[in-house]
Amino acid sequence: MKNYFFVLTVLLIVSVSAPAAPPSDQSIEQMMRVMQVEQALNQMLAQMETGMHTGMEQSVQQAIQGKTPTDAQKAQIADFEKKLSGILKDELSFAKMKDVYLQVYRETFTQEEITSIIAFYGSPAGKAMVEKVPVAMQKAGTLMQSRVGPISQKVQAMVEQFQKDLQKTK
Repeated sequence: MKNYFFVLTVLLIVSVSAPAAPPSDQSIEQMMRVMQVEQALNQMLAQMETGMHTGMEQSVQQAIQGKTPTDAQKAQIADFEKKLSGILKDELSFAKMKDVYLQVYRETFTQEEITSIIAFYGSPAGKAMVEKVPVAMQKAGTLMQSRVGPISQKVQAMVEQFQKDLQKTK
């Protein structure tokens, strides 16, 4: 009987102190599916492409000093944007990023946590999170823009005053 309690105690101690099981790649892939990671990545890439296009327009306007680009320049710009976009889409595609996600999630979560995350995102509340959080974040971003403008003006005024004060200091 003593041995039984000893073995039970040792097993209990070992099970409590044993590290949590790492998640399997299959469970991580399932988690990424229910969280719609690939779709989120594709949305991010589309936003990057839009931002890149806007940046290109500004850069081109500076390069040609506000003049209207010629047809040859327009073709050159379109070709450059197409190549740049292709590189981004290729290098940041889910197929190429999947291993990164697998590694990060494997190193970050336990199997128990992955299983719980899958259960949550498979539930109606989890599905609502996947569908509605991007919309909520977009709305928050729009609302934040109305606050950023006045903040930018304050910061600009502070920078200008700082530059004046710095010039006065010898």
